[in-house]
Amino acid sequence: MTDNKRWLSFINSWFLLGLCLCLATACGSSSPSEKQKLIPLHEINSSTGQESGNRDTVPRSTTERRTPKISSYANPPATPSTSNSTELVFKIVALHKNVKQFLEKSEKNFDLAANSAQRSLDSTLQKNFGFYQPGSVRVDLRQNRLTLRLTSEDVSDLVRKINEVCYQHVTIAPLDKTLRETLAAESGENSLVKQELHYFLLKVSPEYQSQVDQNFQIGSEALRLILNERFKSEVPEYVPDSLKLNLKYRRMIFQVITYPSSNLGIQINNLYELPVAISAMPYRIIELRTEQQLNPSQVTYQITSIDDFENRQIQNSHSYTFWRTALISSLQSYLETKSTGYIQDTLDVDLLKKTATFQLDHIPDIRFTEQLNKELLVKLQLSNTPISIEPPGPVFWTPNRPMKRVVLKITNAEELLTNPFYRGNVSDVNTLQNIHSDLDYKIDGGLPGYFKKSVSINFDTMELAFLIDRVPPADLIKMVNEIDSLGVLVADEPISVDDFEYDPESYEKTMYFSFVDSGQPLPEYDEIEKMHSANMNLCGVDGYIPHTLQMDFEHGILNFKVRVGGNESKEIEYIINVLSAIMLECKYLSTTLPASNGKGNPLQPGMTARRTADPAPIKENVKVTVKYGLFGGGSKGKPLSSARDALDGFSWIDLKTLKFNEGDKEFSFETTGPFNRGALERSLKRQKFYQCVISHEALMKKEEPKEE
Repeated sequence: MTDNKRWLSFINSWFLLGLCLCLATACGSSSPSEKQKLIPLHEINSSTGQESGNRDTVPRSTTERRTPKISSYANPPATPSTSNSTELVFKIVALHKNVKQFLEKSEKNFDLAANSAQRSLDSTLQKNFGFYQPGSVRVDLRQNRLTLRLTSEDVSDLVRKINEVCYQHVTIAPLDKTLRETLAAESGENSLVKQELHYFLLKVSPEYQSQVDQNFQIGSEALRLILNERFKSEVPEYVPDSLKLNLKYRRMIFQVITYPSSNLGIQINNLYELPVAISAMPYRIIELRTEQQLNPSQVTYQITSIDDFENRQIQNSHSYTFWRTALISSLQSYLETKSTGYIQDTLDVDLLKKTATFQLDHIPDIRFTEQLNKELLVKLQLSNTPISIEPPGPVFWTPNRPMKRVVLKITNAEELLTNPFYRGNVSDVNTLQNIHSDLDYKIDGGLPGYFKKSVSINFDTMELAFLIDRVPPADLIKMVNEIDSLGVLVADEPISVDDFEYDPESYEKTMYFSFVDSGQPLPEYDEIEKMHSANMNLCGVDGYIPHTLQMDFEHGILNFKVRVGGNESKEIEYIINVLSAIMLECKYLSTTLPASNGKGNPLQPGMTARRTADPAPIKENVKVTVKYGLFGGGSKGKPLSSARDALDGFSWIDLKTLKFNEGDKEFSFETTGPFNRGALERSLKRQKFYQCVISHEALMKKEEPKEE
């Protein structure tokens, strides 16, 4: 029975085979034209490999020869005339994930992969670039070359533009030169400003993460080295050996030779089998200019728009100052933390003329405002280009340091005098004290830059006077008159605005604390952001001088300057509390007191009598020290020679005693006659020395030898 079943199965198999042969013969008898009608369109356009496999099984007519199909890579389609176009060749430095995976699936069939990439690139280039000649792109994965034709010869930064849109397929670089050499030839070496990019490190591959877990230092260094080598060969704009890793804070920092592509992070993440993944956008960009690229400037931009909601609040007299301050603070915060080259404390916003003025260590291009407007969203928008570019002017703002005494004419004080809070005659001492305390409290809360306890009112002359830390803004009168329940109205023009002399070295102490950063290590809350937050919190300390904060994160030490005259034990307590709010656990160490407390208002140390003319010359011989905040002589200027020029011509200066320290931005000299401070200040400004602090000390008298 078993043998019979086997024979039956064998006979059935042969029968089915014979039937298949008959059907095949019948199909083969049809003409080629008839057969072509039966083939679906997608099979006609199938790959070369599939067609070559079918040629061996499908018989051909002996009377009509069929032309074999060849891939578009081997035989490109006809392209438009090339007489008015330029052919460019680039090297392919990186194949991205999808192309690599295509090669793997096709068993490294370079022709198929190149053909697929070529079709996609042609479509992408046509969509994005009007200067690209359609159908001209060629991809050679054997020699790693990309060729295309342009209808315009004047196309700058072409490599970056192509990589921005073609990153899902290939990354290209100039064929015979580095990208830096190519860009330098296009626009000049000085136009290439290095950029330091800070990215979040989102993921590390399991292989390298296990090495890091086993030995943090060795594993981190191994990861850094492999990333450095990959970036050197596959990221054309990368500055070799600039990559740094901080796995504790999960951040990666590296430099590029010029302004980065907007999607550089995405391009990097598309590199094949990269052992890390980073954020799509850097959270911080720092421009690294050379000495030759520095060019201090004062720029003024037009405010082109303000958010509708905030604009309505500004128009409201009861909320004008609050929303004005909020608007300016958002712009100031961006300049201090996101823009490189901004010179501290130089922002001045005029909401009447709708302008914003500030100083930079360079002349900005259009990308500066593009990024700024993107960061500020709809709150405040600036014009694309400055309406004026000038050399840096004198400092107009000394935050929390006295600068100007403003005297205003009172036009109406009826509400103040009839207020039941003030009982008795205004000439009464207690009544005057109450009035001044009330005015001080209200002005302090309603006028930015006002100095506490500096207000005074004179009912005989109907004048209101106070101190401010800046040149009065254009809308000063508007802000004073709109302070809620101030009780007085003032005239549209001030009576006078006078300078005040102030010597920081004589009226400010330096306080030292140790600290431990107990916060969670996050990349966006790095040392730069930590210092910014600490500075903002310390501004609540009476007498704190903004931006004097210095932090040594390696040794855990910080220090800053505070005006003398306050209750130090309360200051220490407050400082520890406000810094603990940002996870800095602090411990007070010591205080360095100033050389002398000086004279003047006992409630406001450092504030002397008003000055309407130059100070009287100092007759005794002294040693004068000049500290300058900014030298505006440009890249060709030399601070030492400019300082000598500023001093030359004064017979009372001994030029032989001139000592210059460019690193500390300081120089000193000795006098041999009356010291004229006003003349010196004017001469320094002419030689482009700004934000100067001038101090002097008596010279030690030389003892004459005793007669024997």
